[in-house]
Amino acid sequence: MPTKESKVYPPMMTQRERSVLYLIAEGYKNQEIADELYMSEKTVRGAQVNLMRRWNAPDISSVIDHALQEGLISIYGVLESRFSKRNLQAD
Repeated sequence: MPTKESKVYPPMMTQRERSVLYLIAEGYKNQEIADELYMSEKTVRGAQVNLMRRWNAPDISSVIDHALQEGLISIYGVLESRFSKRNLQAD
């Protein structure tokens, strides 16, 4: 039976969902995320579906929008991470 507190505070993201969320926000495609996180593409899609259900989002871009609005990710953090990865690959 769900407690009153669980209705007020939705369940937190799992570490896997958080990792997938960050990589989606950075612009990675599902197969790239799967390769980066050593998981199957099906697992990546499952994490996306879980996030969409949790936040009643119709699509993955709405999930990103929600995460930005709630402060779960920041555009600066996403850009910094993406550009630092590009610089490492260029070296």
